[in-house]
Amino acid sequence: MSYSTIAHALISYIESYIEDFDIKKMSKSFGFSEIYIRELFLKNIDMPIMQYYKRRRLLISAFDVLYSNKKIVDIALESGFSNHESYTRAFRKIFGMSPSEFRLNRSLIEKRQLISKEKRSDKSIMKQDHENTILYGVRKIEQGTYESNTMFPICIKAISEYLGDNIPYAFIMAATGAAFRLVWNREIWELSNIDIYHTLNESNDIYQYGAKALKREFSFLGRDKDTTKEDFKNYIKSNIKKGYPVIALGIIGPPEPCIITGYDCDGDVMIGWNFFQNDPEFSSSVSSMDNGYFRCDSWWENTDTQAVMCIGALTDTCYSDKEVIKMATDVMREREEDTYTKGIKAYEAWKDMLLDEKWFKSINFDNLFSKLIVQNDAMVCICDGRRWAAQYFDELSEKYEETKRNLCQDIKNHFNKTSSIAEKMMSLIGNWNNTEKMLQNFASRSVREQLSKLIDSAKLEDTKAYEQIKQLYNML
Repeated sequence: MSYSTIAHALISYIESYIEDFDIKKMSKSFGFSEIYIRELFLKNIDMPIMQYYKRRRLLISAFDVLYSNKKIVDIALESGFSNHESYTRAFRKIFGMSPSEFRLNRSLIEKRQLISKEKRSDKSIMKQDHENTILYGVRKIEQGTYESNTMFPICIKAISEYLGDNIPYAFIMAATGAAFRLVWNREIWELSNIDIYHTLNESNDIYQYGAKALKREFSFLGRDKDTTKEDFKNYIKSNIKKGYPVIALGIIGPPEPCIITGYDCDGDVMIGWNFFQNDPEFSSSVSSMDNGYFRCDSWWENTDTQAVMCIGALTDTCYSDKEVIKMATDVMREREEDTYTKGIKAYEAWKDMLLDEKWFKSINFDNLFSKLIVQNDAMVCICDGRRWAAQYFDELSEKYEETKRNLCQDIKNHFNKTSSIAEKMMSLIGNWNNTEKMLQNFASRSVREQLSKLIDSAKLEDTKAYEQIKQLYNML
């Protein structure tokens, strides 16, 4: 393992324990001395580790300054500063103004007039010159943001907050179909099985529903043989200048959703948040800005950069509960498309491959590990998805009279059971901190047979929920 890889791992550790970081605990966790960690970090990151940590705490605190009604002194103390004065001095060094000015006097920001006068106007900050434009204040996206692991809805929610919308995350999960999806390739253990674009038969439709959930305009630019880098640059630049963050597929790593919050060098460098920006496998050509945003100049050379899309101005459209419930039935309906089995039927395809020994004979570590990732993605998909589906129907039940309310509660209970079953699957395989043990468990026929029984149970609960959702739809 390279020193730079270790340094990135140290950064990931800091980000995971950002609120209560302790270098002594880090030292124990990595098995390195504190002195070695400090030297390694300084050599690779060009900044003392504690300076980096304090700077990150300060930058994160800026989101509280923008989004919360907390007193500045309370934010200062929560961020590890001893008093208001020291916090203000440190804040001014980075942002060029005091926290109070940052919160109240947005007119100090250059080119402020470029921000559309929408609901978001009190939460948006833009800095621009002739070659770059950066939107500040977009929430960091990563696994676990909003207590979720589904990338596209996380991006949608982060953008909705930035634009000043107050859309519940459970509604976004349901409206995009993410809460109800399950897809399985019958022919191979495919790493992109449960990617959001597989949710519906028309892959790009799901992105439009994300915009519809926010009641906003939607535009999309895909990459094909006729699309150029300049096309992508112009699309991104024009929307960023309007004050709208752009969702991209790819940029860093695989074609998963991320948020572009700005650009530099006239668009040759992209700036924003990406789920893989600190992943050693993909981060070699990525640098970080002071506020944590990535900077990437090889985004077009990444062939997994497949599309860009924008959720823009408010519209008069309304995404009704009946439409969301129809989405649930469409996504859960048993169907096949090419080599993919979708909806409740995907449980059977998943189980069949899990018990087919041809996939588990004479395979090497990498081969087995890739299958484990596919297995894990499916478990996370239904664990995360059905938990939010349950919350959506719980919130929906409050709108209805007794019969519909009870039906919503029954649906909620079935989805909660599915989510709990997925957690049992994860426990059966083991903890990711011990990958070798997980692989041994996964390779075991007896463990996979137990997993198959849990898959049957999850299918049963989803089927019951699906039948009741259809009943509810017919009642509306």
